[in-house]
Amino acid sequence: MTPINLSFRQTLGSTRPIGLIYGITLVLGLVVALPFYSTLLAEDQDSRVFLNLLNGFDYTIYSDFMHRSRKAILPLISVGRWLGALYLFLSVFFAGGILFRFSQPTTRFNTGFFWQACTHYFGRFLRLFGVTFLFLLVGAGIWLVAGSLIAILANDALTERGQFWIGAVFFACAALTGTLILCIGDYAKVLMFREDSHQAFKSFGQAGRLVLGNILRTYGLYWLFILIGTGMFGLYFLIDEAVLMSNWATILLMFVIQQVMIFGRIGLKVWALGAAYNTYAILSHPKPVLSLSRTSIRDATAQLSRETFTESLE
Repeated sequence: MTPINLSFRQTLGSTRPIGLIYGITLVLGLVVALPFYSTLLAEDQDSRVFLNLLNGFDYTIYSDFMHRSRKAILPLISVGRWLGALYLFLSVFFAGGILFRFSQPTTRFNTGFFWQACTHYFGRFLRLFGVTFLFLLVGAGIWLVAGSLIAILANDALTERGQFWIGAVFFACAALTGTLILCIGDYAKVLMFREDSHQAFKSFGQAGRLVLGNILRTYGLYWLFILIGTGMFGLYFLIDEAVLMSNWATILLMFVIQQVMIFGRIGLKVWALGAAYNTYAILSHPKPVLSLSRTSIRDATAQLSRETFTESLE
C-alpha cells in the first residue's frame, strides 16, 4: 500500500483527534467572531445597507463603514492578527500529537496521550519552526528581491507585459522554493519524532537531503496535497457563487458548508503529515522480511512505541 493510501485510511480512523483540533479552532474563532458581531450590531445603526454584502463584496460600503467606525473595529482586527499567530503556534503544538497518533494507528485514541505528546514535542518543534522560517525567509526572499531589482533596472527597457512576466517568473520561483522548504520542514518533524532528535538544524539538513534525493516521492506528494487543498477552495467558491444568502436558511447552509471546509482542511493537514510519516518510514527504514504476520508486527511496533513514549514522559 502506498504512503498516501495508508495515511488516508489512518486519517479516516482519526476523526476524534481531528474533531478535537476542530473544536479548539472553533472556540478560538468565536472569541473574535462574537465580539466582532456585537460591534457590528452596535455600529451599523440599524442600517440595512450591510445586507447588500451578502450578495458580494462592495468596497464603497466597506470604505464608508471603516471611515465612520474605524476606532471600534481596529482593536478587533488587532486581536484577529494575534489569533492568526496563535493558530500558527497551535499547528506546531498539535504536530507531536498527530505524529504520535500515526505511530500507533491500531490503538484506540487516548486524549491524555495525545496532549502529552503535543507537550512533549512542542519545544523541539518550535525550534524547528524557527529554523524553517529562517530558511523560508532567506530562500523565498532572495527570489523576490532579485525580481524586484531586475524589474527596477529594466523598467525603461521593458513593456508592462514584460515586467509582468518577470514578476510572475520570480514569484513562481519564490513559491516553489518556499513550498520546498515547508516540505522539508514537515519531514524534519517526522525525523525528530522517529529518531527522538532535539537538534533542529541537523534534522532540517537530514530531511533536506532526504527530500532532494527523493523529490517526486516527497515534494511531489506535498504538491499533490496543495492541489487538493486548492481544489477544495475552488469548490467552496463555486458553491458560494451558486448559493445566494438571501434568507436565514441559505445563511445557515453556507455556515455549515464553511465549517465542513474547515474540518476538511484540518483533516487534509493531518493526512499530509501522516503521508510524510509513512513516506519517511519507507525511505529511511525499509520493512524487514519476517515470518510474523503483518498484523503482529504492526501491533508489536505500536506497543513498543507507546511504552517508550510513556517512559520518556515519566
